[in-house]
Amino acid sequence: MYVSRFFIGVRSQSLQHGIGPKMMEYGLPDTPGDKTRYAVKQAILLNEHLLRRAWGVLYIALSLSMLLSIFGTPIIDSIESLGVANSIGLNMTGSGFGVIAILWAFKRVRNAAETIHPEGDRAWSTPLGYRFIVAMWVAANAVAILTLVLARALVPSMVLLLHLAVAAYLLYALRLSFSRKIPEEAVIAIGSLSLSSIASLALLPFVSSTGPYAVIWGATIAVWIFSGVYARTRPIPEIEEEPTGLE
Repeated sequence: MYVSRFFIGVRSQSLQHGIGPKMMEYGLPDTPGDKTRYAVKQAILLNEHLLRRAWGVLYIALSLSMLLSIFGTPIIDSIESLGVANSIGLNMTGSGFGVIAILWAFKRVRNAAETIHPEGDRAWSTPLGYRFIVAMWVAANAVAILTLVLARALVPSMVLLLHLAVAAYLLYALRLSFSRKIPEEAVIAIGSLSLSSIASLALLPFVSSTGPYAVIWGATIAVWIFSGVYARTRPIPEIEEEPTGLE
């Protein structure tokens, strides 16, 4: 359904970027079935290209969210006159900014996933809906505030576990977004977030200095910014020529 609506956009985008004419020049098969398959492949490729760009915005937005919460919070905490309330507010602002980016990108993800999942199977869509995402954001912030009030020493571990949960959640959404394989920048971004969280959890009992954590998470944020820029600058893919049987 979504693919059929997408054909018009595919045609205009193809002509603008030189995809359609080029492929026609090399001899697009004349049979209706071949033309339909070609149109479907072109629609899926262009749709995934647009999704990849949307994910690029998400990587950049989440990198800024991490920058604000990971590096902004310690600065606020170090200024005694500002108090804990300001630290909580900054964290909620940073995570809220990330949630807005997720909601925007996941609208495209849901539309794309509809093309590759059976009409009667829509269980996958629930975790991508705004009700689920907002509810999880509220729950995560509630857990963070309770941990801060009742067991402040456990806050770093709790935050790192939440980062791991976000990595797993984004991986789930990425698998729904792309029919063949997850783009390399997505693998790098999710891998860096997972490894940084696991490494930081392993260091917590032994390292109290903020230096190593600043290096680890500074590198992770840089990787996410790079992934976002990389995804946004990829050229539109072209469909490989298929044998026509005339060669």
